[in-house]
Amino acid sequence: MTNKELVKNLIGLWYAERAWAEELLKRSFNLNHAYEVLGLGLEEDYRIPGTHWYCRPHGVGVDIYSAGDVGGIDFDFDKPEPDAWRLMIFLQKQFEIENLDRDLYQELYECDDHIELLLKGLGL
Repeated sequence: MTNKELVKNLIGLWYAERAWAEELLKRSFNLNHAYEVLGLGLEEDYRIPGTHWYCRPHGVGVDIYSAGDVGGIDFDFDKPEPDAWRLMIFLQKQFEIENLDRDLYQELYECDDHIELLLKGLGL
């Protein structure tokens, strides 16, 4: 796969992981909308009830991760599209827990400039 194809694939995974995270928040905290988690006054590194996932609210977003600060996704509720910075964080989280093929994603993992350039090349 080319780096462009890898980034396109990563973007699809980002959307799927975000949808999962929003659903997890809604169901775990009995919310109508996932962004309502920001108004719950949760302490940083709050364990999501009944799971091994943690929630770290920040500004207009949230970081959902597993023990050891791995896996999951970090996103802002007011940004429905991934930017280069958030996509790189997502790549790191997924790469480090081996949800991504290490051989394919190694180069992107080691150089975050690639993602920004590739996103521009994709018109994103």
